[in-house]
Amino acid sequence: MWNAVKSVTLSSICTKLVMGLIVIFGIGAPYFVKHYMAYTGKNPDLIVPLLITIYACCIPALIALYCLNRVLSNIKKDRIFIDKNVQDLRAISWCCFVVAGILLLSGYYYLLFLIVAAAAAFFGLILRVVKNVIEKAVILKQENELTI
Repeated sequence: MWNAVKSVTLSSICTKLVMGLIVIFGIGAPYFVKHYMAYTGKNPDLIVPLLITIYACCIPALIALYCLNRVLSNIKKDRIFIDKNVQDLRAISWCCFVVAGILLLSGYYYLLFLIVAAAAAFFGLILRVVKNVIEKAVILKQENELTI
């Protein structure tokens, strides 16, 4: 039977899998980008800017996934409303905003990046709201623990 523990475990496995895929894609990015440009017939002069965008986005993506894995690890240990989770959610949201900024600048040479930048900024905003909710819950929990 499916339960919350299995769901968190699956999320943790998927997070680690995506981290591995990002590393693999980062290693193979020159090959993939070169073939993508040849296949689509786009200007080969865009290979270097596209690679810069990819590598610049890989760093905050890996940081965000690392923080997400720590949050999932805390959830497995039934440590949900703690300051560390608030800090990790804050870091994840800032990573989304950094990626949004990188993609916004990259929209200059590839317009599709503007749509992805908007999505990344939206995710960052949603995470800020979730972070604020968890932060308030941490405060309420701490006050509740002080009450006799």
